[in-house]
Amino acid sequence: MFQHVSDIDIRHISKAGVPVTNRERETMRRLREQGMALEEIGAQVGRSIHCVHDHVSDIAIRCRPGTKGLGADGYARLLAAAEGGVPRAQLAVRFGLAVNSVGPILTRARQQRERAKAAQETRAC
Repeated sequence: MFQHVSDIDIRHISKAGVPVTNRERETMRRLREQGMALEEIGAQVGRSIHCVHDHVSDIAIRCRPGTKGLGADGYARLLAAAEGGVPRAQLAVRFGLAVNSVGPILTRARQQRERAKAAQETRAC
């Protein structure tokens, strides 16, 4: 991992006990300043996300702007597809979502549908 003892700064030892070289630390910091995600930096440098975070947490970056969402029609299509038996991984690809976000989005969409249905029944009385 390192060739010379001078490449290691004792202040930069990872939690796993494997020293982080100054070269690795500089690379992590440079990539983070360019706005790269911690996961991507870790994969490129060969370190865990936690290790990368320890070395770049003081760098202020602007996060990528989020999207406005799918809109009412998009959420209705997502919910219909999920209830039609489409697996979450396919839903994520089809709607441009992270796989981990599909479950919470479906839960919120179902809750909104139930609240709208209850409000409509209340108005009908």
